[in-house]
Amino acid sequence: MLKMLYLTIAFTMGAITAIYIPMNSVVARGLGSAVAANILFFCLAFTTTLLISALTQDFQALSNFKAVHPFFFLSGFVSAFMVLGSTFLIPQLGARSFFVLFVAGQILMAMLVSHMGVLTSPHDPITLNKAVGAAFVVAGIMISISK
Repeated sequence: MLKMLYLTIAFTMGAITAIYIPMNSVVARGLGSAVAANILFFCLAFTTTLLISALTQDFQALSNFKAVHPFFFLSGFVSAFMVLGSTFLIPQLGARSFFVLFVAGQILMAMLVSHMGVLTSPHDPITLNKAVGAAFVVAGIMISISK
């Protein structure tokens, strides 16, 4: 039962992503700058995270930051480039093309991460069925974005 809830939440997050990232492109257009939109995006995200942290009283977890290898803090830089890149690319490619390519990249990289069992992902080896399924998804994406 709990797994179904998690699956539903994951699906909903994907649907919301298809809305909130283009919203940042609208902000960029209004401001005349993708970088300025990114700054506002992260300021609001930071403020929201602080509020959630205050409500859940999770501030003490920050004292454990030395337990995390510094390499993994690069995820913050990657996140900034992901949001900035999507803010720039959506007006260039359109939301449909951007997101089908975005999801294709996610699927292929997620398969590799799961196959290797790294970054807290349970080990889930790539099988012939999974590879064929991914190939169908990629083929569908290529058909979807072709003119």
